[in-house]
Amino acid sequence: MADEVIVAREMACTREEFLAWLPAAAGGAAIDVTGGRIRIGADSGEVWIEIAQLEPRHLGALRLPVLSVRIRFGSLDERARSGFLQRFDLYTGRGGG
Repeated sequence: MADEVIVAREMACTREEFLAWLPAAAGGAAIDVTGGRIRIGADSGEVWIEIAQLEPRHLGALRLPVLSVRIRFGSLDERARSGFLQRFDLYTGRGGG
């Protein structure tokens, strides 16, 4: 697909944490989870997410989980992609400030 957009990230969370955040991050859209593959119905298209738990990172005595997250958008225009990512980042972001 020529207009396919893929966003790849590493997140400091476990698979279980990610899946717990996902319903709110998806804005109530239908979610279908099969193993490490997730399908979300969004606006006029779909969002596919692939997740994989990686080796934890060690910073001194601190141990952080690492989850590989690849988000692929199908048939969503720039506005819909941007809106999805904004909501996704709001509900899955960790940090202080």
